[in-house]
Amino acid sequence: MELLIEPIEESLMSLPVLFFAYLIVEYISNQNALNKIMEFGKVGPFIGAILGSIPQCGFSVVAARLYSMRYITMGTLLAIFMATSDEALAILIAHPNLWTMMIILIVLKIVIGTVVGMVVDGIHHQGKDDYEYLQVEPCDCGCQQSIWIPALRHTITTFFFILLTNIVFTYLVALVGEDNLTNILRTHWIFQPIIAGLVGFIPNCAGSVILTQLYVAGGLGFGALVTGLMTSAGVGTMALIRYNEDKKDTAKIFLLSYVIALIAGYILSFIF
Repeated sequence: MELLIEPIEESLMSLPVLFFAYLIVEYISNQNALNKIMEFGKVGPFIGAILGSIPQCGFSVVAARLYSMRYITMGTLLAIFMATSDEALAILIAHPNLWTMMIILIVLKIVIGTVVGMVVDGIHHQGKDDYEYLQVEPCDCGCQQSIWIPALRHTITTFFFILLTNIVFTYLVALVGEDNLTNILRTHWIFQPIIAGLVGFIPNCAGSVILTQLYVAGGLGFGALVTGLMTSAGVGTMALIRYNEDKKDTAKIFLLSYVIALIAGYILSFIF
């Protein structure tokens, strides 16, 4: 029973953010506001990276949903996923001696996420006209009357999905053992980014917590930490698998984020 407490608490923390985010999703789905937003589509990755860097639960899930509905671009989704750090910042902020590195981490993730996102969008969308598939016709049929009930319905559905995912992976991590994962990460520095990037894909807070605590203890290099946290999008990882019908597209996103995270991690390993 004790193993259930942590995933339940973590899932409950996501409820307010999810509900607020789904209110926004419902609003832009029923209004011409989405068309105005997409006029700034080329800076979407920068905005996404800024929002992703805010310590919170649930935003990466909503981003995955928005991408599956083609309301945001692949570049914006990648920027959000790469900038997300979840509990890592909460752990680092408790160590004043690491505040400088925490600021560097945040800035790096925002910059890398923005650059990668813009490059990806530049390849997929050569001009403004390429964003036309995201256009939504204004609704004048009365469907705008209430956004609260659809938002609440999506929030409850997503909440139970997050709860189930957190419970499953909490048990898996307990089965493997955090000590075993830590020992695996305490390998030669040349292999750390490779392993850390894979650990980052664990779709709840466990991956980022293990990586950050190990870094704080001096058992993980900064480059490997960046790699792991760049692939760590929380439950957004599972949400993308669930919502995105194009599985090859989902695999491409994960592979791209892993390769870029590895490159960044190895470069930073030589600098820090």
